[in-house]
Amino acid sequence: MAATPDQVRHAIRTYMQAWATGDKALLLGIFAPDATWEDPVGTPPFIGHEGVSKFWDFAHMGADQGRTILPRIDQIIANGHEGILRFTMQVRVPAENKGLDLAVVDYFEVNDAGLIQRARAFWDESCVSVPAGMELFAPNIDQAYES
Repeated sequence: MAATPDQVRHAIRTYMQAWATGDKALLLGIFAPDATWEDPVGTPPFIGHEGVSKFWDFAHMGADQGRTILPRIDQIIANGHEGILRFTMQVRVPAENKGLDLAVVDYFEVNDAGLIQRARAFWDESCVSVPAGMELFAPNIDQAYES
């Protein structure tokens, strides 16, 4: 039996809770072991828990030096076993007075077990804004693919 819209909403909320609380285990637990994740779409996918873990580690580089990541949910839409999440990822590097607000639309497919099977993040340079009084923080996505 396919995932229900309630399962999709639960998976998306858990995904966002993991980002909001910095809980890598929670994030890994909501992805299927063989999931794929493109962030952004058009880049090579991160595959399985190993790939998801690699992306998480990239996103959290510098956390020990005060970098913060805070998602702000705008909308969750669930139809059948698929869902859309519109949110803004707010990244701050206070020690360098840098920041990034990234408006993202995520697409999810959730499997019968209620786990994310496929995630695709849609964003481009038009989705980037700089918080008032800060300089742009521009992460290098290529670092996510390095061992």
